Amino acid sequence: MDNNGSKPARPAGVRDDGSQGRGSSAETEKTPSGQHSKEAGYGGFLDANEDEIEDESDPAEKIQDFDWKHLEERYHDAIKGCEGIENGLMQEWSNLMDFFRVWAVSGHEHETDRTYKRLRTRMAHVQHSENHLEKTRKHYINVVNAFESALQLLNSPSG
Repeated sequence: MDNNGSKPARPAGVRDDGSQGRGSSAETEKTPSGQHSKEAGYGGFLDANEDEIEDESDPAEKIQDFDWKHLEERYHDAIKGCEGIENGLMQEWSNLMDFFRVWAVSGHEHETDRTYKRLRTRMAHVQHSENHLEKTRKHYINVVNAFESALQLLNSPSG
């Protein structure tokens, strides 16, 4: 028991009912780095330098002028750096597009050559078939003429 007569402190990891386990996050204390301050700046955390500046500043003293020209220079330097990176990316994009264009054109040319050869093969096949059909037609015409001549010989009076 402690000095004021209350219950003794329970060991870490032991609940009020005597069971063991993790307590809720409300029971644990946050570290100072994780605690937010309402007086903190944009990030929500107090910076040691801000503490020193606030302690040293006197409300009667004039606030030091901000160097706007330096800010503009830093801005332009940062933009130039970004533009350089962007120009490099655009050049890389252009090179890749040139490469793709060569690939696409060569694929198209290859496909065009292939389809032209296929067309020539089909034309040769059709022309061969037409020639064969014409020879067959002429043969049948000759056969019909031969039969007609034979019939005329049979029908004519023998003499």
